[in-house]
Amino acid sequence: MAQNRFQRTVRRLRERFAQRRLRARGWYDPAARSDAEGIIVGGCGRSGTTVFKEMLNRHPRIACGPETSMFGLPFDPRRISIYWNIPLEQLTALMDECGHLPGFAERFYGDFARREGKARWADKTPNNVRAVGRILTWFPRAKFIHMIRDGRDVVCSLRNHPKERIRGGRIVPVKTVNTIEFCCRRWVQDTSAGLAYANHPRCFELRYEHLIADPEGVLRRVCAFLGEDYDPAMLDPSRTKQDVPTGQVLNNPGASSAIVGRSIGRWRRDLTPDERAEFVDRAGELLVALGYVEDHGWVNQ
Repeated sequence: MAQNRFQRTVRRLRERFAQRRLRARGWYDPAARSDAEGIIVGGCGRSGTTVFKEMLNRHPRIACGPETSMFGLPFDPRRISIYWNIPLEQLTALMDECGHLPGFAERFYGDFARREGKARWADKTPNNVRAVGRILTWFPRAKFIHMIRDGRDVVCSLRNHPKERIRGGRIVPVKTVNTIEFCCRRWVQDTSAGLAYANHPRCFELRYEHLIADPEGVLRRVCAFLGEDYDPAMLDPSRTKQDVPTGQVLNNPGASSAIVGRSIGRWRRDLTPDERAEFVDRAGELLVALGYVEDHGWVNQ
């Protein structure tokens, strides 16, 4: 136990020094700009971002690979290396060539799109929602899609997520048990971060429940927002690539299947009366503000 604590302390110190070096070299320069017409997707974890990402990636002009946490967390090329099966040395060399994060992202995603034979790139990482302002500033031609889901269902899913993590440079299984308090706090904070930009002309709010209920209609509106033509392939699971990097479906093995609505309303069977009451105490008003309920009477349903 003591050895594990020591290892965690050493790792945190290394990460802190690494970020200090990146800031010193201007990696997060707020004045940096990229002309890339990227598509950035974010939202609270377990809000359907992976299901939506698979649909985007089936579009003949859009390439969307594994998560990167490039914008919403401190930049760490080791994470990208593992998720994307790319040698770390190759990523660090690209960092040296580009000089700042927006330039790196443009090259990294642009190269990926070209390898896929696509015209545009997209990045789906839930924690992107914590960096909407920076993303829109760095990429003046980019579009941001904020996915929102009923917080009660999100809490049910977050309780035992993730099932895999990166440890010691490897992806390993873990048994996660999160508290209702933690899950509510994450849903409120991440969802609120995206809502702050709800009226921005380059932001699109996408409800998970609407996507499940009317996938073609919603995807047509998404494509119109992106300036792309809708393609039926987006709803065809058989068009999903099978030979993908490790992180493509990490923690979401069924995301590439045909969409179903059985996870909607799972809170009715998963949340106990006490847990429902705790949700109201910690996140109930945001649920009302988003229009999922008119009041807190659902607690007794």
